[in-house]
Amino acid sequence: MKLSSLLTFTTIAIAGTDAWSFTVWTGKDQHGKKRHYHSSVGDNDCYNFDKAITSKGVGSFEFCSFIWTRCSVSIHSDIGCRGKKLGSATAADKGDLWPTKWSKNTSKEAKKMKSFRIQGCKDIPVTGGNLDIASCK
Repeated sequence: MKLSSLLTFTTIAIAGTDAWSFTVWTGKDQHGKKRHYHSSVGDNDCYNFDKAITSKGVGSFEFCSFIWTRCSVSIHSDIGCRGKKLGSATAADKGDLWPTKWSKNTSKEAKKMKSFRIQGCKDIPVTGGNLDIASCK
């Protein structure tokens, strides 16, 4: 392991950031009722949105991850990550160590999203803290 890689890994562990963060709002442009989902260990799993969100529909969302986690997200029209796949993204660009985000207002069809799947995350021992979504590019 290179010294620079070791130093980066140590800094990450100390900072206690999340591997990924996914936030949804019922309104456009990050307004309305908000629900924040995140994982500090890069869980690869399917997550259903709360009924308080799905009853009004998702108006906008933001996904953020770090390059070293390699997490990606896909959004689905039904619970349990079933139904139509409405979109997907990998937020961390190759070669960029800072978090990057995928932020969008939803289309009429995507407003009906019911679940999302996080996949491809590397298993890294990062724990505690929350990802500061404001630091995403």
